Amino acid sequence: FSDPAFWQSFRFTLMFVIISVPLEIVLGLLFALLLNERLPFRGTLRAFVLIPWAIPAAISGRIWELIYNYHYGLANFLFMGLGLSAMPINWLGSEPVAFAALVISDVWKTSPFVAIILLAGLQAIPQELYEQGKVDGANLARRFWMITLPLLKPVVVVALLFRTIDGLRIFDLVYVLTHGGPGGATSSLSLYAYRYYLGGDFGYGSAVSIVLFIVAFALSVFYVRLSRFGSVVK
Repeated sequence: FSDPAFWQSFRFTLMFVIISVPLEIVLGLLFALLLNERLPFRGTLRAFVLIPWAIPAAISGRIWELIYNYHYGLANFLFMGLGLSAMPINWLGSEPVAFAALVISDVWKTSPFVAIILLAGLQAIPQELYEQGKVDGANLARRFWMITLPLLKPVVVVALLFRTIDGLRIFDLVYVLTHGGPGGATSSLSLYAYRYYLGGDFGYGSAVSIVLFIVAFALSVFYVRLSRFGSVVK
């Protein structure tokens, strides 16, 4: 606890979870609501949405590394082409931009996973409830707030649990894209522990891993208690 590098990795990991997980839940819910509608080629769309999540994390990181490349990356090509930047942006070389780049990459990859979980929850909601809501004069927004969200709450909690735990132990994307740089600003707790394991200091690496486990466990208990998930299952 007296190691500044540990606290830097701890802060990065928490901030990454705090920002990326809500974005994934919101985007996943939007995708799930869209895919739940009776659209043409709905099955094909569902399969297409799953592609980012199906790509292995290391390969996904390599794809985004090419996109963020300073000299020939697609990100700088678009930003400069649209007049949003006069000079190429060093996406992975400065602290705030590298953090944003990691969040964008992770949200792109894992939002489809959240969408599929929430879509399963949406399809389990009886359509008779929506029909009754229409009869009672409830508009689309009111049916969403009064029927969809309350009944989808346990599924949202499950998605939050999965994504929070995965976000806390993020490793592949950080390792491929930034290697924890610049200056350790994007070093996650998993990457920090890995470096000690790699150097043979298994005691220190295990201590970091135990802290990561305690944080994940505490947040999981918080989610379950906050949502009263136990009472819903009961």
